[in-house]
Amino acid sequence: MLTASDPATGAIYAADPLTGATYAADPATGVVCASDPSTGTAYAADPATGVVYASDPSTGTAYAADPATGVVYASDPSTGTAYAADPATGVVYASDPSTGTAYAADPATGVVYASDPSTGATYAADPATGVVYASDPSTGTAYAADPATGVVYASDPSTGATYAADPSTGIMYASDPATGITYAADPSTSAIYGVDPASGAVWQAA
Repeated sequence: MLTASDPATGAIYAADPLTGATYAADPATGVVCASDPSTGTAYAADPATGVVYASDPSTGTAYAADPATGVVYASDPSTGTAYAADPATGVVYASDPSTGTAYAADPATGVVYASDPSTGATYAADPATGVVYASDPSTGTAYAADPATGVVYASDPSTGATYAADPSTGIMYASDPATGITYAADPSTSAIYGVDPASGAVWQAA
């Protein structure tokens, strides 16, 4: 092992002639760096945080691993996309710098989430059912669309009312939480129906 030190900075360097690996240690910060000549990969470890960094010169991808949380981070310079994976939950995160959209995928449920910073809207898609969800932060309204039936649902948090629209029939439904009454409007006949669960009464207004 060949060693050298820089009295101006206090840095210590070392080179292993058998492997070609080089090392450096900065006593001011405690950071230790290493370079693997067989792959060109560079490493750094920060003892203050425990975080370990790596850079792959073949792709330019940078990595970081935080032992305190177990979370592993990666950044793709070709797209600018940042990734993170949490081994405790299995959730994988990604961020698209071109749109600012953030994504998350939960392998336990298969659900994929997305958040659009331009509108504040959040989305979720459940591959098990195919149902897609969306939330509008300007109104707080939540939506869901079921591709199996084509039915679209909505919930208004300001009133608690829920709505549904069936594109196969054109019928629209609404439920009033204050009375419990459910309404249905049939555009083919212009009829409006109501069902009162308290009394069991069913009525029609043409």
